[in-house]
Amino acid sequence: MGGVNGGTRPPRLGDVITRLVTGCLGAGMILLPAPHLTGRSRALVVVGLVLVAVSLAGPLARWRIVGTLAAATAVTEAALTRPDLAVLAWEGLLILGYLLLVDAPRRMPGTITAHWLWRQLPLAVWGVFTAAIVLVVLAVRVPVSAWLLVAGAGAAVAAVVIALPRRPPEPREPG
Repeated sequence: MGGVNGGTRPPRLGDVITRLVTGCLGAGMILLPAPHLTGRSRALVVVGLVLVAVSLAGPLARWRIVGTLAAATAVTEAALTRPDLAVLAWEGLLILGYLLLVDAPRRMPGTITAHWLWRQLPLAVWGVFTAAIVLVVLAVRVPVSAWLLVAGAGAAVAAVVIALPRRPPEPREPG
């Protein structure tokens, strides 16, 4: 039973960096709309930060719902504050980055971590591309039509379905 942590190996550097970046993205998505919250809605900041912390460490970190609840808290904050378009786009990118990384497999060697991150790159690129399109579309004044609202709602539902965290199978170490 000798060694570090009662016989377990210390965390790998790639895992520590991934969790650190995930925590920064999570804190950013919670804190970005925080200055504009008023009254009881300020409690969402505490709830969100606790959910982000729990999603990264502790016994509940393996539950996918914790990360999803943290992202839902950030969305609720943004809905309550009604930020301008640029802030809304940043909020969306922070949430996307958080949801992509919070679901990263743990205990991966550096090469496998790099490969896993490379496989997430298309999702991140599409997220940035979508945020840019939404910024342009929302910045252009057009008369509101029912079809435009339905299309926007459909796009939002599709984005949520795509962005919901999925826990991929643990990668095998090359052997």
